[in-house]
Amino acid sequence: MATKYWLLPYFKWNNNLGTLLLASVLVTAIYFAIFFFYNKFAPKIADKLNMNLYDNQGTMEHVLSQIPDGKKEQFLIIFDFNDNYISSGYVRNVDDQGNQQVELYGKNEQKFLIEDARRMYKEDDNNSIIVDYKNRLKSYVILH
Repeated sequence: MATKYWLLPYFKWNNNLGTLLLASVLVTAIYFAIFFFYNKFAPKIADKLNMNLYDNQGTMEHVLSQIPDGKKEQFLIIFDFNDNYISSGYVRNVDDQGNQQVELYGKNEQKFLIEDARRMYKEDDNNSIIVDYKNRLKSYVILH
């Protein structure tokens, strides 16, 4: 029967399992606090230091993961290389696995002309165009 609990002495700290439990909870809380603060402040610090945190992201994921200060949403209008309208909507989710998939939402999708997208693009210097040569797509990212 004594061999059944042979590991128990290794997990005791001053013969108190409660102390070990408390230490485990504290280490876990510190880990999550560091993770939270890194995710919250690292992009701002990197911008001030002119560093790129997004080296492992594709262009689409990088652009759509950022919303400049004072803006609330990104509106995406997608055309092929022949300026044929494909789709549009507000960005909800962006695939971070490199598949270049984007979930768009919004009421009453309307068909845009390339001239409409170019006009909207010119309204703000923070707007951007993502050119995907592989899939032959142009995506206008309009900030609202």
